[in-house]
Amino acid sequence: MTESERAAVGIEGFADGTRYQTARPGYPAAAVSHLVQYLHIESTTRVVDVAAGTGLFTRELLPFTSHVVAVEPGPGMRDEFAVQLPAVEVFDGAAENLPLANASADVITVAQAFHWFDADTALEEFARVLVPGGGLGLLWNERDESVEWVDAMSHAILWHLKKPYDMATDFKAILERGAFVDVEKCAFKNSQLVDRFSLHQRVLTTSYIAVLDATEQRKILDDVDDVVASFDETFDLPYVTTTYCARAAR
Repeated sequence: MTESERAAVGIEGFADGTRYQTARPGYPAAAVSHLVQYLHIESTTRVVDVAAGTGLFTRELLPFTSHVVAVEPGPGMRDEFAVQLPAVEVFDGAAENLPLANASADVITVAQAFHWFDADTALEEFARVLVPGGGLGLLWNERDESVEWVDAMSHAILWHLKKPYDMATDFKAILERGAFVDVEKCAFKNSQLVDRFSLHQRVLTTSYIAVLDATEQRKILDDVDDVVASFDETFDLPYVTTTYCARAAR
């Protein structure tokens, strides 16, 4: 699959912005605080949130700076973003071709999306848009597969066969070859309180599942139900939130 084909699958798989907004977990305060401190985000800092989706991470930036804009290629995501954060400007654009001027941002953030990019092209574009020495923050919420039932759920949703990226990927070397320095990786515990309906909605926001027909989706959801059959009405879905912080070479 080419990079353009992968991007198209990502956009199609994330077409339902409303479902994504309600079903995906937020980000732990410790991870947000770490990024803000490392990247020196203050009241005058100009931040671009790339592949911002519905604004789940964008809203975490707003208590620290009002100078935030977003870039998002998916129309369904942009529509929901406008509902959630009407005061924040969101541009139609991709990470590999940002609709922004040279050296127009102090910080770029990417939440739950960098694995969809042509990494080398995107990093070159980030370096163009950032001021010299500008900050880059990446983060992911990833299911904590060290928990037995979560690992079983990953198999039920066919992650081992269909995954768009390997959750074990270490992006440090990728960032460093893109002329970013001082790369730091950290991990934080996170969890999402779910019931069976909201767990179904979370599963259905998985890109390769979202594009399946209803019969195929039903089979996956039934397999997920088998994993959690003995659980209480509500329960925690554990995640690990992984962050990468770096600076553009001067």
